[in-house]
Amino acid sequence: MKTNSKILGLVAGFGLIASAAYADISISVDAKSGVTPISPYIFGRNIDQVGDKEESDPDKAAEVLAQENAFYKAMSESGMHMLRANTGNNATRYNWRRKMTVHPDWYNNVENHDWDMTAKKIQENLPGVDALYAFQLTGYAAATRDYNFPDWDFYINHGNKWANQTLDLAGGGQVSDDGQTLIKAGDYSLYNMKWPADSTVAILDHWKNDLKYDMSRFQYWSMDNEMEIWANTHSDLPLNITADFLVERYVDVAKKARAAWPEIKLTGPVAANEWYWCSISYGGKESGRIKKEATGESRDYCWLEYFIKKVAEEQKKSGQRLIDVFDIHWYPEESSYEDQVNWHRVFFDTTYVYPGANSIKQVNGGWDESIKKEFIFKRINDWLDQYFGKGHGITLALTETTLGKTDDAMTTAVIYASWLGTFMDHGVEIFTPWTWHPGMYETVHLFSRYSFENRVASGSSNDSLVSAYSSVNGSATGMSIILVNRAPSESQNVSISISNLQEVPESADVLTLSGISGETFVSHTENALKTSTATVSNGKISLTIPAKSITAVVLNAQALKLQPKVQNTAGFLFAQNGVWFVSNAAGTVRSVQIFDGLGTLMKSFSQIARGNTALATEGLAPGAYIVRVNSTNGIISQRILLK
Repeated sequence: MKTNSKILGLVAGFGLIASAAYADISISVDAKSGVTPISPYIFGRNIDQVGDKEESDPDKAAEVLAQENAFYKAMSESGMHMLRANTGNNATRYNWRRKMTVHPDWYNNVENHDWDMTAKKIQENLPGVDALYAFQLTGYAAATRDYNFPDWDFYINHGNKWANQTLDLAGGGQVSDDGQTLIKAGDYSLYNMKWPADSTVAILDHWKNDLKYDMSRFQYWSMDNEMEIWANTHSDLPLNITADFLVERYVDVAKKARAAWPEIKLTGPVAANEWYWCSISYGGKESGRIKKEATGESRDYCWLEYFIKKVAEEQKKSGQRLIDVFDIHWYPEESSYEDQVNWHRVFFDTTYVYPGANSIKQVNGGWDESIKKEFIFKRINDWLDQYFGKGHGITLALTETTLGKTDDAMTTAVIYASWLGTFMDHGVEIFTPWTWHPGMYETVHLFSRYSFENRVASGSSNDSLVSAYSSVNGSATGMSIILVNRAPSESQNVSISISNLQEVPESADVLTLSGISGETFVSHTENALKTSTATVSNGKISLTIPAKSITAVVLNAQALKLQPKVQNTAGFLFAQNGVWFVSNAAGTVRSVQIFDGLGTLMKSFSQIARGNTALATEGLAPGAYIVRVNSTNGIISQRILLK
């Protein structure tokens, strides 16, 4: 493999000199530097294992139930907190009243789907996991299955092959004899119905008042999906795709959603991929930047900058908050190990020359071949500051990606760990990979279960080779340092210096993930982590970490024990001086609800910090209440008395 500058500070490119000796890595961590809350929602994924249809076949129903139960266990045991449940492209024309949607990747056929069902299952089976559903912005939703194209007959009649492109065949479309060319497009009006903003946001009232769902679990709502490529993915609809049209549709729904529920969290614009960070596909399906001739602006714009500019203008006019989380997608395609373990640098690193840089060359309005550094999340933050003003409070999300097609679980784990650590360091709010591979449950378990609630700054003498991602609890008495060694074949000697930690123990727990193959994660207590201890001397720790590994160094044995017995205290309620506390020493408590004597939900808490957390009961009248604690060990209900 050639030597280059992609991994800074290495003696040589990976694999060039197998016996190359790297200098010892120095890590510095300050418990009071750069303290920032870590969002629990970066520990998430997309839904793919929860059924949303009634199964009439008992055998199939049993199979689905077994699959779901395994999924619930893996999600809970690994410490996940977010499930993106809207299924991407299929969300764009979801009809929650008729419980069906259009499948644009399957000839626009309409199929039955039931978000009421999946939301109920999430609420009942995944305590502490919140869900992200979506509003529809095109103005259309599925109406009937009566005009579906016979896709299975098509498949059988063409040698067990599908068409090599998306064809608009529902509604009476016709295809060539070889099954590859559209002769006549179907009639969209036969299987779609008008779906204005009022209809799409009415699901909020349906879930809250008709179904009595706990809406604190469904606070985040995606503003459709990849709107800038509708001209391709939803080409059957009569939409005149322009940048201004997309902004108008977004603003219309956002205003009505905010009016229906002021506390809602709106995520958008859910851009499709790197090319579409700066481009849209117009009605004629040409793709490119936002042209000044079409918008009346003084220059051409990158799509994401234009979207931010226009939504900020609308927000200032209306006085309504129109976006809470800025959400994009990214599907990198590089296949080499060196490129893949550098993917995390695309988001914030202003020095990283990314070999896949493409649309970003349009970031300033023209095409500039010299622009090869993405740092897309930093650019978005800069635009948000510029157009919304400092202190806007809009956070970041990546809700679709794939972390490579490798069957090497340890490589996947190292890539994923680098992304999680980067997002912890920079305050990203939501991260839900689209695909899920062996190694990912092990990684999220290590980060979610063995990190604390606040990120603190770490320094590494060779960050491209070994990164440190550190966190502390609220009192700065407990610290977790997660080390990612990207060297494919060389272990590393690491020296850690710790400052400003209130209580430094004489030893630290060390948990190491290395050398895994296939899916190894079963539960919090049955997994591939190897445990050991390290001596702490004068605030310093020395250890050797394996090649291609992830290692957590945890200080504060009282707050985070490795023994399973600590789990048994999760959810224990106790009172001190009239204040009720929930014990969450092991971080296994996911949510807490307080109900009155009639079973009415009075308070709900979905982000429970480790340690002993006081329940905010202010405003509740004196009397008896039932507290329900949802943890990875199950549900505990306890009666308490407020005086």
